[in-house]
Amino acid sequence: MRVPALLLATMLMLTLSPAWAQTGETRVPLTAGTVAPDFIATTLEAATVSLAEMHGKAVVLNFFITWYRDAAEHLHMMEDLNSAFGEQGMRLVSVSLDAGERGLEDVRTLIRDEEIAHPIVSDPQQVVAALYGVRALPAIFIIGRDGVIAHYHEGYTEGDDERLGALIAAALAAESPPETVVAAGAPAEGTAPTEPTAGVEPAAEPEPTPAAQPSTGVEEPSEPVCKCFRREER
Repeated sequence: MRVPALLLATMLMLTLSPAWAQTGETRVPLTAGTVAPDFIATTLEAATVSLAEMHGKAVVLNFFITWYRDAAEHLHMMEDLNSAFGEQGMRLVSVSLDAGERGLEDVRTLIRDEEIAHPIVSDPQQVVAALYGVRALPAIFIIGRDGVIAHYHEGYTEGDDERLGALIAAALAAESPPETVVAAGAPAEGTAPTEPTAGVEPAAEPEPTPAAQPSTGVEEPSEPVCKCFRREER
């Protein structure tokens, strides 16, 4: 694992989507026990992926952005986890939120230069990010074989490879699903996903709109907190 010797603590504030922020709404990440919303996405290699087609596998959905100081380190950690658990039934999809004229180019450059092999999806309009309530980056959702979110993880700290590895192993080994809460925007059982178009779109929605989020009773910040690669001093 490539981890710099100097560990720095970083806490930034990031408005993930100016248009979304103007609505005054606060995103709430989907929690463990929630049925993961289906989606259809196109990878950088123009392959189509959807959550529905990965049912029966443990799925790791990793949201990131390239301009993080240690974005490459984070992606290499995810690549290592994919190598360790891919043959055991895990499927990893990383979702870039890079936007703007150079967004896609920046993603392609990073993935090429760092030789990242697992599937990468570009979500500049944050369609999938909104479905999952992503408010901080990196954001990782571990989804069980039953299609239910088993764990949500924000930020990146040294030792996350071991912690995430243990959580992935538990998701792969789980036999009985936890009590579930159907997520807003999740397709009904038996509903066929819509046909994919360029980029990303939610499978059950004709128009890509942010999913309504349930109230948690917890006061949330006015802007999404970007816990960018939290580091602990030794």
